This record gives sequence, C-alpha cells and structure tokens, in this order.
Amino acid sequence: MQKRGNHAQHTTTHWQRQQLPKASGVWVAAIALVLTVFPAADAFAYSPYSWAAYYASKRTFPITIDGDLSEWELVKGFAMNQEKFFFVGQGISSSKWGGPKDLSATFKVLWDEQFIYVAVEVTDDKVTEPHGSLVPSMETGSWDDDGIELMFDNDGSNMARYYVGDLMHHEFHFVFSATHPFVFDNFWKYQEGAPQPMFDLPDGSKEPLAFPNEVMSKHEITSSFSDPPYRGKYAFKRTPQGYNLELRMALPGAIMKPINDGGRVIGFDVAINDNDEGKGPLKQELHWSGMNDMFWRDCKFFGTLTLVDTSGKP
Repeated sequence: MQKRGNHAQHTTTHWQRQQLPKASGVWVAAIALVLTVFPAADAFAYSPYSWAAYYASKRTFPITIDGDLSEWELVKGFAMNQEKFFFVGQGISSSKWGGPKDLSATFKVLWDEQFIYVAVEVTDDKVTEPHGSLVPSMETGSWDDDGIELMFDNDGSNMARYYVGDLMHHEFHFVFSATHPFVFDNFWKYQEGAPQPMFDLPDGSKEPLAFPNEVMSKHEITSSFSDPPYRGKYAFKRTPQGYNLELRMALPGAIMKPINDGGRVIGFDVAINDNDEGKGPLKQELHWSGMNDMFWRDCKFFGTLTLVDTSGKP
C-alpha cells in the first residue's frame, strides 16, 4: 500500500506458500521448467519472502466479470487469514483484529494472451462506503477506504520511481462502493526540486513517503479503465461475509506467454484495506509481499507472478 497523506501506512504481511494441486504430472513439469529456466526467484530482486510467488494457470473456461466467483471454485488461491499478515506500526496494527471474520481474504489469478484475471474474496464484518476517495486534497484518499490494491511490474524490470502515466508499473486502487466504486492508478509525479515527502511518526520522528523530487497526485481512472491500453473490466459484489472483486485487464509490456515458452516473471502484489468507521484512517490492512523499505515506490519489493500453462496442450 502506499503511504501518503497524514497517516502513511507501510503494509507488511507474512504468507503461506501457494497451494498447488497434488500429484499432477503437468504441474510437476511446469514447476520443474520454472525452476530450470529461472532457478532463483531472487535473481529478479523481488520480495525475499518465499510465499510471495504465485503461479497463475492459463484460463481454460469462460469468465464473466460480475463479482460472482463461482466459476473460480477450482482455481487455487492464497488465503490471508492469520495475524502475521498485518503490518504493525504507523498507527495501524493487528491489535484491533477480531480474527478472520473481521478481516481476511483469498486471491486467485488466471491469464490468457490478452488479459490477466484476478478474483479476490474479502471477509470484512463492517464494509463501509468511501470517504477518502471523495476528498480532493491529499490528507486522505483511496488508501483510507475499504478496497483492494493491486500492484504490477508488467515487464519485470524492478522499476523504482514510477509515476502517473506509466503504463507498465502500477499501484491500482479498487475502492469498494455499492453505488459508485472508484479506480485509481499511481499516486506520484516527478517535480524537480520538490523536497522529499515525509511521514510524521507517532513518536515525532519522520520516515520517507517517496523519493526527493516527487509530489503526490490522485490519478482517478474510474471512467477510463475500460479504454485502451488496459481495456479493463471490474465488478464488486457484496456478500454476507464482505465483498468480492473480479476483474480482467491488459498489462501493457507484459509477455503473456508461459514462463517456459518465452514468458517473463511479472511483479505483483495485493493489499486489502479495512476501514470500519467509514471515516478517518484505516483500522488495519492485509498485504501479500510489500514489507521492505518504500515498497510502494519500488517494484523490486513486489512478489512474483509467473504464468504457466497446465492445460496439457502441446
């Protein structure tokens, strides 16, 4: 997550390994190829945490983007449902967490030659409408609203200092609302001579929010997300336990091929924002990989998304 405004929050989580199907010859071959072609994930200088590696299967069935995740039932996912997934510090922690029914989530990813597909099932006992996303100034924003953040390093370049308008390096915010959801894409612009943005910690000390020569900017793309280059489509659905997000979008610059057939690892990260009051800063946040340095300004701290084709087709 990004951290910005008057209550910047770095988000850290610890994650279990992705659950892969059991004794499948295709899966064994696919993983063996990944390990052969790319023997060390940290050679890409991504997250050092072993759990932050997701192997996305190629889509083999129709997906209707409507928030109903029933067609995803057989897709393996990551479940964030333990206290160790919460960042502790800068005003938020797991201290108010009431267990998985308070906040937890599972995400799943598929792909084809045109799009990446993401499904996130969020359990949240108090889902609230946006407030930060409605404020034009920078003291609050989408990062304070219930919703989901998706980070992508499309070309696997470990880019740092990416800005509004960068088509290949992203921090997307998908903000939940029953009536008017929002989409934001990146939050910083380059401005020569601008002082380094800092966050005031509770103890009076300061911590960097971004690099020198950078200024914050809210870049809402709700109305244009469906247009090129993303050609995106997304849908939230309220559920008895919380809400779902389902989306598909193009990743400009990504090689949408299996890793063993010319593909390349894509940087990827996901965070779940939780605000029970519908005002003020977040209560808590789940996060998959980002937990080092200014991870929201540097793709090298993302996890990895590896495309594989387990369909058994030649």
